Amino acid sequence: MSADDFLWLVTQAVFLAVFLDVSIEAIRRPRLAHFDIALFFGAIVAIIAVSDAERLLGGTTHPVLQATSYIAVSALPYLALRIVDDFAPQSVWLMRVTTAVFALLVVAAIAVPQPYPTLFQILPVLWFILLGGHASLEFLRGAERTTGVTSRRMTAAAIGSLLVALVFALSILTLLIPSTAGPTGVLTRALALTAGIAYFLGFSPPQILRRAWQEPELRAFLGRAASLPRLPDVASIRREIERGAAASTGAPNAALGIWNPDRERLVYAGVDGQLAEFDGSDLIGGRAFREQRPIFSGNPSRDDPANAELYRSNDVGAILAAPVSAGERRLGVLSVYAPRAPIFADDDLELVRLLADQAAVVLESRGLIDEASRVQAREEAARLKDDFLSAAAHDLRSPLTTLLLHAEMMKRTAREHPEAPAEERRISTIVREGNRLKSLVSDFLDAARAERGRLLGRLDRVDLVELANEVSQRLATKRHPVRVQASAAVVGRFDADRLAQLFDNLVENAIKYSPDGGPVTIGIGSQGHQARVDVSDVGIGVPPEDLAHLFDRFHRGTNVDDRRFQGLGLGLYICRAIVEDHGGRIWAESRVGEGTTFHVELPLNAEEPEPETAAQPVETAHAPSTGPIQEPAHGAADA
Repeated sequence: MSADDFLWLVTQAVFLAVFLDVSIEAIRRPRLAHFDIALFFGAIVAIIAVSDAERLLGGTTHPVLQATSYIAVSALPYLALRIVDDFAPQSVWLMRVTTAVFALLVVAAIAVPQPYPTLFQILPVLWFILLGGHASLEFLRGAERTTGVTSRRMTAAAIGSLLVALVFALSILTLLIPSTAGPTGVLTRALALTAGIAYFLGFSPPQILRRAWQEPELRAFLGRAASLPRLPDVASIRREIERGAAASTGAPNAALGIWNPDRERLVYAGVDGQLAEFDGSDLIGGRAFREQRPIFSGNPSRDDPANAELYRSNDVGAILAAPVSAGERRLGVLSVYAPRAPIFADDDLELVRLLADQAAVVLESRGLIDEASRVQAREEAARLKDDFLSAAAHDLRSPLTTLLLHAEMMKRTAREHPEAPAEERRISTIVREGNRLKSLVSDFLDAARAERGRLLGRLDRVDLVELANEVSQRLATKRHPVRVQASAAVVGRFDADRLAQLFDNLVENAIKYSPDGGPVTIGIGSQGHQARVDVSDVGIGVPPEDLAHLFDRFHRGTNVDDRRFQGLGLGLYICRAIVEDHGGRIWAESRVGEGTTFHVELPLNAEEPEPETAAQPVETAHAPSTGPIQEPAHGAADA
């Protein structure tokens, strides 16, 4: 047996095997796409059979055999385009033109007397070369739009169509130049064999090969599955599961519907991120969820006519759906979509079931993590409450003890020496401690208002520079001089009382956390419609790890000694609420041992006049300074 004969025998065997496999599939799963594929390979087998029959007849051409071969060759372009349309829809006019040309060629095969002229024999071959090239291009485009096994199958189909087109091109060369039959014979057989193998991989891949093609994407998804429960939110987990399911099956899209037991709805996320709710028995996926079994639908519009328009509008021609459950607990449903049924195989349903089980593990793990977080949050809230009550009791007990002590002493003095004048020193102490109690209670009330977003009152025209000067006059001491630095008035519409409270808190904070003394600087300016306030000190500073939590309720710096620096950790929390309620922002920069600077940005009312930037610099200082005033540096700590 020559090499040419051996290649031809193997080629015949490959095409026959593919034909038998796709024919069995068409009988088992009677769908139009499977019939088209079976007819395409049936036409190829018919051409091979006619060729063998002619060889058995000693090379003579029988009219019936020649007409059969001609019709089979003419059918190949038509059937190839139908297969492409089964995977990727083609334009209506192209399908109609192809059908019309095929019909004309069939009529011509019967009407034209034999033997056929060479030009007439070439017509269907040229027609296949043209449409075969188009089919190859369409399959390659489909491969680019998909991933995994589907991409590889479409690539193999594209290669097979291209090689068959080359085989037909060589046949034209043989018809036109008979002397080339010998040199091109082996090449033609080799190309035909390669085309058969490519078609086998594209249309009839064995299960072991499909699994090998699916394995990289499946392994990648399973490798990420352990980390999915710790993604920021359920929406991120949903996207990763959908992406992994689509990649593993080679489908263009997948959707994870999560069951909401309160509303008794399956909740899906659309392409735009908007959530859509469906009844637990609605859609093909809802049916799989209700019946708790995987479902394949090769024609969703027929199987679920109530939602046919939804399937058509989203180009859904086939669905694989499997319930996502953890034991008896129903979590949702995983659905994988494709525009055409041939993209899926029977064993893909088992793969989707596996992916749904993995999704159940991920969602259940996320539920456990969320529950643990809720428990931890409750424990943290209880701890904060205990810390707060402890600190509040300590801070309230101190002034109360002083008040009661001095009141008892004044009562005793009044009883034993009624003629004695009132003790002004003790009265001053009682007033001071009473004001301290009042301040603590005000902080509690303001923290509660801040939680409800009800801090601000009436907005009036306020000059921030004037307000800062008033605060500095009240709070400046010899050990802590307060300097206001501003180049011009900065006027906007604010709640004057709350801004005074903001300035008081920041300056008092700067003084409190500068136990060795030192200047406090208030810098005020504006840019465009934004006011900027910087309050700086040269105190103990804030450790870097505390900066992110500096404005949290009840937070105090890790370098703060509670016995030395009294406080509840509410001052800066209230400051942030005041600033944010005005539409601004507040942050801090600090270095331990060097000081802290608090930065505040507040929007100015557009109706107010712009500050006069040409004005002479204004710099005021209150209380004598014991040394040179430093530029705004890094300042105080928390509250």
